[in-house]
Amino acid sequence: MVRFSQYVVSILSLFLWGEPEVPPAEGGCLLNNSSALTATNQRSNASKSIAIVGAGSAGLAILKTILDLPQETRHGWEVVLYEQRRNVGGLWLPDPNEPQPPKLPETPLYPRLRTNTPHPTMTYPGYTFRPHTPLFPTHEYVEQYHVDFAVNNNLTSYIRLNHTVHSAGWKGNSTVGEWVVEVHHTNGEVKSITKRSFDHLIVANGHNHYPRIPKFQGTDEWYPERYVNMTVLVVGGGASGRDAVLQVGPIAVKTYHSLKEDKEPTPDANVTVVPRISHFTRTSIVLVDGRSLDDVDAVILATGYEFLVPFLSRPSSDQDASVGLVESPKTTLNCTTAPTLITNLRYIFPLWEHIFSLSQQYPPTALSFVGLPVLIANCPSDIAQALLIAHALADPSTLPSRAEMLADLVAQESRLRERGYDPYYAGHKMVGGDDDAQAYQNNLVRYLKQKGRLPDDGKDYVEPWRRIARKESFLLGRAWRRIEDNGEADKWLDGVETEDQWADLILRLVNWQRKHEDKYGLHGSVYVGQPWDESGF
Repeated sequence: MVRFSQYVVSILSLFLWGEPEVPPAEGGCLLNNSSALTATNQRSNASKSIAIVGAGSAGLAILKTILDLPQETRHGWEVVLYEQRRNVGGLWLPDPNEPQPPKLPETPLYPRLRTNTPHPTMTYPGYTFRPHTPLFPTHEYVEQYHVDFAVNNNLTSYIRLNHTVHSAGWKGNSTVGEWVVEVHHTNGEVKSITKRSFDHLIVANGHNHYPRIPKFQGTDEWYPERYVNMTVLVVGGGASGRDAVLQVGPIAVKTYHSLKEDKEPTPDANVTVVPRISHFTRTSIVLVDGRSLDDVDAVILATGYEFLVPFLSRPSSDQDASVGLVESPKTTLNCTTAPTLITNLRYIFPLWEHIFSLSQQYPPTALSFVGLPVLIANCPSDIAQALLIAHALADPSTLPSRAEMLADLVAQESRLRERGYDPYYAGHKMVGGDDDAQAYQNNLVRYLKQKGRLPDDGKDYVEPWRRIARKESFLLGRAWRRIEDNGEADKWLDGVETEDQWADLILRLVNWQRKHEDKYGLHGSVYVGQPWDESGF
């Protein structure tokens, strides 16, 4: 029978982390784990209460950054991070069991996933991977990196594992109010529901969970009557699509790759490139050029994910609390006409700098997002965003007025249109690649320096070595594959521990590989193409 699958597979976790006992907070108050099992309603006496949702790279970044504020600034604050899964790490934490459709997997992680950009370019500033980590690590290393970051920075006591935020509604008006947050907690066979109120809600739960599944006529009836072994059709020319054909191609009987007209075929992939799908019949897949594929056994939809935040769109049990985010895929509203925060599944708007909600329902600091930008090195970007959020929470005057932020957003969308992009389709994608992504991070930190919230050292936030390494990712990928094939990884990694040493290694590798390719050429080498997935962090 036909098998549709989003390109997600998982393996057993290598590291399980139990819920810690909660020590007394220094200058703040924390939830008590035991009370969360019995209480149904809780109110905080903190001077400022903050709920963070998600313990992936974004959630850990904002938690660490808030705790890095001076003690006198955050005195009396309550900070709680809710994570619905068993450990930190976000999408890098594997599923405990392989999910069975139609149940969604907990993560898009698949067993052979590696990064395709050098890990030093994707780290939290000043915090490196463990020594001897391969330059292009498998997912196990990345998962461990997040665990190390949480443990070594004393974040664990603020994190509530196995706590799912079910709903969050705003109770108040545009200037004052609170979030009514309903949290479901699972502890073995024991389940509890707790309602909490918070002054500020920070969404850091990622955007790679809800598959974007194209609607094709006839998929319900398509059913190949017979096939030999496996013939696969991969749909989508993004990072996951390229990685899918590279991994499936060598083992499948035949692999088709369905691409849009403007997408280039994946180098070195053992596939037959075909155009976009028109529709399905009971036995065939019909392409837009009229051809039919009648030998396909399975379809892999590498078509991306939808921007959904279900707990913000779910009605609160408190009837006086309003929904924080409206799902409207076909909306014709825009950032100036939207009466509330809206997602069209590609774009959440209106948000200033992809961070602060400009909804008229609540103050701009009431709801913020970390980690929405796409095609960006997440950990450093998450810290840049977190710095702005933390300082705005400490002093709301850090932000421009709501009117100024909205005008800035309108101008940004206009600039995208001038470049040929529809902002409501491009969404949170850094359309100019690394140049746009690095400018975005630099601008956030530069703004804080101009406001006097950070010391002005005259430097960009994104260091020159990170810019070089991102630009030369393909070159570095070819270099590292050559090193691994020759069994020389340990020699290159020996003694490399600090951030400066990793940066030096990257620059040496760039020069080393460039000299090799200048001498022997690129196209005659087996070290071409893109062997690793672009998902990064």
